[in-house]
Amino acid sequence: MKLLYKAIVLLVFFILLGYFREYVFINFNNLIYFKFYKSTTMPIPSAFLWFTKFSYATLYYVKYPLTITFVAIYIITSIISLKFLRMNNWYQKLLIIIYGIIITLSIILMIYGYFFKLKLNDNEYTISRWLMGIAQSPFILFTLITLYLWEKNKLIKNEKGN
Repeated sequence: MKLLYKAIVLLVFFILLGYFREYVFINFNNLIYFKFYKSTTMPIPSAFLWFTKFSYATLYYVKYPLTITFVAIYIITSIISLKFLRMNNWYQKLLIIIYGIIITLSIILMIYGYFFKLKLNDNEYTISRWLMGIAQSPFILFTLITLYLWEKNKLIKNEKGN
């Protein structure tokens, strides 16, 4: 039952983190839209008003460090969550390897699109953004938790002789 409470705490935390990330990006994209078109149908929250002094290009390129920041937040909170659930270090290593693969693949696709296709709006860019979407979500963590519980259940069944 203790695991259930921990799972609920993690679920609520990641729901709130997801809403916060979505709030930031929606309002940031609205700001970029406002800078490009000089109007918007959605009000800009007061916390974002100071960004209006920056140019369209600056706001556009700030999204890259913002993405990196949220990926780092999800990596850190996922590692803390694995420790919170008292899962062994193997899962932490696996989490870091998976994030490393996703980030590396995303970077390679971005570099390929930028230097070889000379644009950032092709299929490679779309796949890269999709990979970063996975990296900015608890999907990897929840998959590892599921794997852990499956392995734990399998071990318990083997010990019982089933």
